[in-house]
Amino acid sequence: MNKTVNRRPHRYLPAAVLLLVAALIAGGTSRPANDLIVLAASLPLVFTLLSDTHAPQLIWTAKLALGLLALAALQLVPLPPEIWTMLPGRELAAATLAASGNEIGWRPVALDPGAASISLLTLCAPIALHIAVTRMSSGSVIKLLKIVAGFAIISAFLGIAQRLTGGLSVYQTEHIGAAIGLFANRNHHADLLIAGMLLITVLVPAHRQRELRVPASAAVAFLLFAVIATTSRAGIALAFPASIAALLIIWRPRKKAVIPIVLATFVAAIGILFIPAFDTIFDRFGAASSDQRITMARDSLVATRAMWPVGSGYGTFVPVYMAHEDLDMLEARYVVAAHNDFLQLVLEGGIHGVMTAIAGPVAVLFIGWHLLQSRAQPALWACWGIAVIVLLHSAVDFPLRTGTLAVIFGLCTGAAQTGEFRLRKRKRNGT
Repeated sequence: MNKTVNRRPHRYLPAAVLLLVAALIAGGTSRPANDLIVLAASLPLVFTLLSDTHAPQLIWTAKLALGLLALAALQLVPLPPEIWTMLPGRELAAATLAASGNEIGWRPVALDPGAASISLLTLCAPIALHIAVTRMSSGSVIKLLKIVAGFAIISAFLGIAQRLTGGLSVYQTEHIGAAIGLFANRNHHADLLIAGMLLITVLVPAHRQRELRVPASAAVAFLLFAVIATTSRAGIALAFPASIAALLIIWRPRKKAVIPIVLATFVAAIGILFIPAFDTIFDRFGAASSDQRITMARDSLVATRAMWPVGSGYGTFVPVYMAHEDLDMLEARYVVAAHNDFLQLVLEGGIHGVMTAIAGPVAVLFIGWHLLQSRAQPALWACWGIAVIVLLHSAVDFPLRTGTLAVIFGLCTGAAQTGEFRLRKRKRNGT
């Protein structure tokens, strides 16, 4: 827990807004140019953090993230050829170097040091915002959350227009025709819209919450329809419980009314299934058994075993996967990610990847436990819920590999903890 108080919490806000807006606009894909924009936008915030001589101690989750980042950087330390050639999975790389007439020399664990360096640098933005949020005032944090909620609503309009017109997409992607907003992937757009659902409450002033319940509920319903327009199966599946949680936050019913509200929402969700306009969307659920993710997971496991226990190096998934891909499943397009972030972490990071894959969900569970103990406000639970949604979706996709969702994840996990600590402090002071 932070023992010192930051005397200038507002100094972080301009740099944090710059980073968040840049991530929301340009972070919808993991292409190098977009990652560079988000990284550049994070530099003012990083400078502000490093130059703040009155800053409190790092929060425990920031220490955990920085510790894991430091361990990951060990992949870039050169090793003598006698050791490097003994590492699992280096046989093909060594043979290629020999065939081309190059000496093996000293080489790091990462098969592609450049790709590994870029992968680690992309973590600067979400970690920087995570740290900054824990040092900012509640009012400043709420402003950041409002930006995310407002952007989600704007993105929902854009997504629906894309669905209706079949165009207006920013990136050339196989998901053109679905509602993808400023993303290259419909699944990631769905995550942003779900985050908007849970953050609708921050758009409503506390003193007007009762009179604005109906408009806020309508906004949640609109975002739910926007998620359906993405045609993302995981997004739709996660959006329904998120919408129920959002409505409970908005209406804050008595315990006796919770079950009727949940049942009514469930009945409404069932009714949506019978709307003819959504038939083509929900037909995708029937094709789940033939989803390529099953094949991707199998081939990723083969590659993981070949590289265990040191991993292939962060950012090297594509070439390593292609080297172990089932030849009978080859297509003209190549697989850009394992569509299971936890499995990809293990493939690229080995034992360190296992540590990271476990640390994230465990940290979020601990945050939830502290929120429960402190009887936190619903808005803080909304931030925690967004982190949970992103982690759940990570089991079947790669949301945290896009700048937008990585930055939102850092924002929300930091915001949830900041509120928790303040609530506990008030409780001890008897106020």
